[in-house]
Order: sequence, then structure tokens, then C-alpha cells
Amino acid sequence: MTGRSTEDLVQQLVRNLLPVKPIARLRVATAGVVALWVAAVVATAWMTGAWPRLGDTEFWLDPVAITILIGLGCVAAAAVVAALASAIPGRERLAQASGIGAGLAAIGLIGCGLWAVGGTATESAGGLFAGCASCLVHALVLAIPAALAASYYLSRGAPKHRRFASGVAAAGAAGLGALAVHATCSMAGGFHLLLGHCLTPMIAGLVFALPLAWLIQRWSHAASES
Repeated sequence: MTGRSTEDLVQQLVRNLLPVKPIARLRVATAGVVALWVAAVVATAWMTGAWPRLGDTEFWLDPVAITILIGLGCVAAAAVVAALASAIPGRERLAQASGIGAGLAAIGLIGCGLWAVGGTATESAGGLFAGCASCLVHALVLAIPAALAASYYLSRGAPKHRRFASGVAAAGAAGLGALAVHATCSMAGGFHLLLGHCLTPMIAGLVFALPLAWLIQRWSHAASES
């Protein structure tokens, strides 16, 4: 009688358990974030006609422009991997290493921007503000799909430090957006490159860390209740 009651209790407990949703693999989550970013870039370019300057020899021969392009790519890649890896149990070391790599790349990127400032003439305040604001907004718009995708994957995972993960995810998504903007922007002023391109990932990481953390928490609660 006791054995039967214990078995019934165990079966009841099993029936009451909520189904556990698997955490996406890192390569799947990364591919999803990049795919949405590419879709946003292509859709925006199709509507505005602002395609990357693949045939612009002057751009590709400019060491400052290419160094900033590489720097944005490194910041974006390392930050996205760091954010997504932080939500996957067992990938803590990768998240830490990628986070450090993103920080070092960001420092190098700022250095590139300062290098550009030192090598160009002074820009007018009005044109500088308008150009920087335009590129910053454009980069953030392109970053929205990637940021939402990263937030979705983070909400399905188990990040130990949600604000850190959301801030890094925002920086990575904005880095992807700034990468596309830098490849299409024709403004070569040093202050513009620093303020409108190089600092975009860091600005987004600071400004959007809390909103994305709130969104991740909401989606996480919704997933656990469904």
C-alpha cells in the first residue's frame, strides 16, 4: 500500500512539472541575430538606395576607414558572442573572454576615432551634429532586429547578470548597425567618424541596457508561464 502510494505521488509530481524549453545553441542564436541584421540592412538599402560602397576605391584604400570598419566588426562580433554565451550554462569562460575582447576592441575603436580627429580639419558644429545624429539613428534602427533577437535568446537562457548581458547585447547589435552605416556613409570628417560611428556601440550599451533587461525579464516570465 505504501509502495503504491509513493508511486502515485511520484507520477503526480512528474505530471505537475512544467516542460523545460531547450536553450538554443550558441551558433544557432548567433546565426539568428546576424540573419536579422542582414535582413534589416538589405531592406533599408533597398528602400533608401544606400548600399555599401563596394566599388569605392578611395574608401577601401583609406587606412582610417578600413581600421574603423574592422574595429566595429570586432566589437560587434565579440559583444554578440559574449551576450549570448552568458545565457548558456557551461559557456561562462567564452562569455568572459568575448567580453574582454569586446572591451579591448572598443578601446582600439575609440583610438581609431581619435586618430581620425587628429588627421582632419575642424568641422562646423551644425553639420557635425546633424551628420552624427543621422548616422547614430540609422545605426540604431538597423540594430533593432538584432537586439530583439539577442533579447529573445537571452530570455530563453539563464544569464547570471541580466543587465550586463543586455548592455553587451545592445552594444553588439549597435556595432552591427554602425558597421553597415560606416560602409555606406560618405562623410569623412574625423569628429563625425568618432561621434557618429566609433562611439555608437558604447552609447547604445549604456543607454539601452536597462530597457533590454526589462524586456528580457518580461519575455522570460511569459515563457515560464506558458
